[in-house]
Amino acid sequence: MMEQQFITIDEIAVMFRISRSTAYRFKKRDNWPSHRFGTEIRFSPEDVAAIQAKYAQTPAPERRTPRIGTRANKRNNK
Repeated sequence: MMEQQFITIDEIAVMFRISRSTAYRFKKRDNWPSHRFGTEIRFSPEDVAAIQAKYAQTPAPERRTPRIGTRANKRNNK
């Protein structure tokens, strides 16, 4: 039988480049999937994939130039 590897909250913090306390806060606030073994909180590979999918960002829309100062720019370009 293959043993499943579980990841600690400290390893999650390093993986996502956040502090340990931020990882605990996100787990509680954003309801991250996890497993509890006594007092230990652990994450399975499936839990990590679910967390990453939750925060996956879509590409930002193309930025438009601001319309501020367009009249002044038009006057100066004549």
